[in-house]
Formats: sequence, structure tokens, C-alpha cells
Amino acid sequence: MRASEFVREDKKPLRKALVQAAPHLTTYDQLDNNNSPYLAYRFGVALAPAPDSIGYAEGPIGSRFTMVDYSDADTKIRKAAEKKMGIKSSSDTGAGSKELPGINTQSPMSPKGPVKPKRK
Repeated sequence: MRASEFVREDKKPLRKALVQAAPHLTTYDQLDNNNSPYLAYRFGVALAPAPDSIGYAEGPIGSRFTMVDYSDADTKIRKAAEKKMGIKSSSDTGAGSKELPGINTQSPMSPKGPVKPKRK
């Protein structure tokens, strides 16, 4: 059996039997699962609290390509690729990292005392 025998890629209308059996079938051209599955995912996330809460259309990053440079070599590679493609990044958190003051400064575990070796 050939794929063309069971895979339909034409623009024929839906079968009458399907239309009658599936009321309220809704299709969204903007939410293409092949080209931008993230948008379809975000739509699903927006469905969860609806209609009581509108929520956000996308998170702070959305579907934009994002990467982290872990070393100077990574930065060098990324900047060379940007130059080759003729693109620039749209946002950057800057170099270096810092701990937030007062966050996780104390262990949630109470001290148990010195560790004793197990006897055999």
C-alpha cells in the first residue's frame, strides 16, 4: 500500500459524514502544528483558565529562539553565526550572574550532627 492511497493532502472539503458527526469542529489557520507548534501549545494553555481568566498570549520569551552562552567560546561562536546570518539579538541579560540577596541562605534541613561511619 502506498502512502498516497491513505494520506490526503488535497484541499477537498471535509466529508459530509464528518461534518454531520462532529458539530462545532473549529480549525485555526494561524495555529499550524507543523510550522509553529508553540503557538498551538500556548493556545492550549490559554484554554485552561478560560473564560474566567484571560492570561497571556505568550510568556516572556514566547517562541523566539533563545540560547545561553556558558563560556566565552560560546559567545564567540554565537556572534560569528549572527554576523554570517546578518542578525542581531533582541535582548540580553548581560554578563555574569549573582545570587539574589536573602534567597536560599539557610538550608531547609536541620543539622543532625556529625556523620558516623557504619559498622560492618
